Amino acid sequence: MRATVSCLGILFASFFALAQEVDIPLQNWTVPPYAAPSTGGIHAMVDVSGPRAFVPVQPCRVADTRGNGAPITGGILGNSEARTWSVGGICGIPNGLDAAAISVNFTVVSAPATPQGAFLLAWPTGSPPANPVAVITYGPGTTILSNAAIVPISAGEQLTINVSHSTHVIMDVNGYFSDTITGAIAGSSGFYLETTAGYAGFFKNKAAICTGNCGLVGVTQSTGAASGVSGLASVGGNNSAGVLGRVATLAISGTLGIYNAHGVRGEGALGGVLGISPYEGVAGSLVNSSGSEIAYGVLGLAAGIATDPGCPSSPCSGPWGVFAHANIGATGAKYFLDPHPTDPSRAIGYISLEGPEAGTYFRGRARFQNGTARVPVPEHFRLVTAPDGLTVQITPIGEMATVAVVRMDLHEIVVKASRNVEFSYLVQGVRETHKEISPFRGSGEFAPRFADSKIPDWLSPAQKRRLIENGTYRENGTVNLETARRLGWDRIWEERSRPAPQPTEP
Repeated sequence: MRATVSCLGILFASFFALAQEVDIPLQNWTVPPYAAPSTGGIHAMVDVSGPRAFVPVQPCRVADTRGNGAPITGGILGNSEARTWSVGGICGIPNGLDAAAISVNFTVVSAPATPQGAFLLAWPTGSPPANPVAVITYGPGTTILSNAAIVPISAGEQLTINVSHSTHVIMDVNGYFSDTITGAIAGSSGFYLETTAGYAGFFKNKAAICTGNCGLVGVTQSTGAASGVSGLASVGGNNSAGVLGRVATLAISGTLGIYNAHGVRGEGALGGVLGISPYEGVAGSLVNSSGSEIAYGVLGLAAGIATDPGCPSSPCSGPWGVFAHANIGATGAKYFLDPHPTDPSRAIGYISLEGPEAGTYFRGRARFQNGTARVPVPEHFRLVTAPDGLTVQITPIGEMATVAVVRMDLHEIVVKASRNVEFSYLVQGVRETHKEISPFRGSGEFAPRFADSKIPDWLSPAQKRRLIENGTYRENGTVNLETARRLGWDRIWEERSRPAPQPTEP
């Protein structure tokens, strides 16, 4: 009998020595499926309050009770022993309140004499193991057995492990669930959410959509009304935002320190950024209850910058409220406003001079000497003005005089007069790069954008009457479909209604 017990002791000792040395490679695994019910949460092992998104990390070994270089060791777990592991800051699991649950793969390395029905439990430290479901069950003859699970963790990034029978335990992690999303993989998104037909899809790295590092990427594949990213501030005070985009640091030292840095950037065939607001929009359209547009425009604001980064050493135009590399058009007058000098309830509005060409000018005062005056052309005028098409106006001051322009070019204006009097001059030209522009153009700006569009309310009464008289709209403000078919607008509407090409999986 003693010989038998001795043999068994040798057998168990040999087994544990083997278990201590056996190599169990680190491999990735599929994150276990979970459910997000209407009440919110993750259903996997136990509930976690509030919806969470999955943040993947490189597969990493968090714990190995055998040692073998793992961050958490501690030796074999005994029968019915519970042990607390702190995983914050290990293998990419963040410290703080960012991680609510982790995706783990447990491995038990047990003895041949393990009784039938032995099990391993895991739950957030400090909470009772509600709805206890074994992560792994193991029994006689089990040597190495693995199983993946989603395990909630406590606010201190701690979980409690309990085994019913003595075994070594290995725990690997390949991601965590969080409502605070961070991404550190170049060419990926920190938070990628894809929707199909308006339903929430999945989260993953998406290099094909996000070129560079992206905080949030939203893609919708619905052919109906859907949003890739939607932000709503339903109740908020000053400075509230449904979606806020911010570039944290803008270094300015003589020249602009950061180029192509955008708080919010929009790109699209029909519109990159659409803003709808009772007060202002960004490439925005405000529609009233009857379906008519009552405002359409762009609000731009450059605040907190004292000087234009492009010319900090001399007076300049200052930061741009609205800047466009292309043309800027408007259906109304173009105003500039100044405060009234004495009445705070009023302002002064001047309207820009308008004409059929991109005009340039300079002006000043001079005096005839010996009946002749030479007016040098400023360099800035010469560099932007076409050499042909110059006009010069000379106005004598103080006395009557006969004057004549004897030469005008982009270097000098030469004038003669019958008397040596002071005079004012105005020299006008046409912008060299825009001298071929015609005032007549296509009607795309006034073409209805959809078949059910209404005549815009932001037009003046005279403009509305013109659009009715030329056949764009009918007297009741609806689209004239005969004109639309004749000019091909209906084909444009049909093209717009087709679903956009969808991104393919990388």
